[in-house]
Amino acid sequence: MIYKRDGNIFKRILYNPKFLAFLGLGIIVLISFPLSKNISKKYKIGQEIKELEKEINDLEYKNNDFKKLISYLESDQFVEEQAKLNLGLKKQGEEAVIVKEKNETADFGINDLAKGEADNKSLNYSNPQRWWNYFFN
Repeated sequence: MIYKRDGNIFKRILYNPKFLAFLGLGIIVLISFPLSKNISKKYKIGQEIKELEKEINDLEYKNNDFKKLISYLESDQFVEEQAKLNLGLKKQGEEAVIVKEKNETADFGINDLAKGEADNKSLNYSNPQRWWNYFFN
């Protein structure tokens, strides 16, 4: 009878609802740790993929800009512009005009520069007076 009793204790513990609940809870906890790690890893990988896709789009946009720049630099229009600006060349039928800049200072009024009057009196004009003289004198 001793053997029967020992078997009954094991069966009673095994089929006890509280024991089964704790056993199930333990299994769920053991499964949830690797599952949470996998979900976290998947989320991080998804974020990294989004960042890389954004970077790819940015690089494609820059690449298209560089292609446009290269095609412009290889065009005849660019060569012609550079020849006109840097070398002073012109096409047949065109006339070249050279504009010399005056050494102007901000202290003088526009009319004063045009008239050549850069005396001390013109230095004392306020900005509205200079505009008035520019438009009405």
